[in-house]
Amino acid sequence: MTRKYSPVIEGDSNGYSAYVPELPAILVTGRSVEELTARAAEAIRVYWKTTRTERPPASTICASVPPRP
Repeated sequence: MTRKYSPVIEGDSNGYSAYVPELPAILVTGRSVEELTARAAEAIRVYWKTTRTERPPASTICASVPPRP
């Protein structure tokens, strides 16, 4: 499955910045649009890789066990 995102790009003579509305954690900067889009693609890749590896296994979640004091 391929996900597609539309980064919002802003810029001036000093450089560019972008964010991805679907992924609020993504904010990138670059000196050119090409550099910016490459960085955005990398940030999105790292976002999804990190999201997958930081989630605990589903088998460790159990609502019937009371929390420890």
